[in-house]
Amino acid sequence: MPDRIKRQQFASISVILLLVFVFPLISIANKASMIAGIPVLFLYLFGVWLGAIGLLWITAERKGPKNNPGT
Repeated sequence: MPDRIKRQQFASISVILLLVFVFPLISIANKASMIAGIPVLFLYLFGVWLGAIGLLWITAERKGPKNNPGT
């Protein structure tokens, strides 16, 4: 995959992560309730963080189409 496309994808992921970590969305998860004994805010932050790592890893490892002019 060309570097230009990867840079655009990384920039898009960064903007999405900035939007996910703004106060209004974090305040939705900031409740006094718990899931399996863990506060919802911690689950939200850890889930988004883990998802971001996975998404960035998939984007970084993706290979572009192979150009085989002989076949």
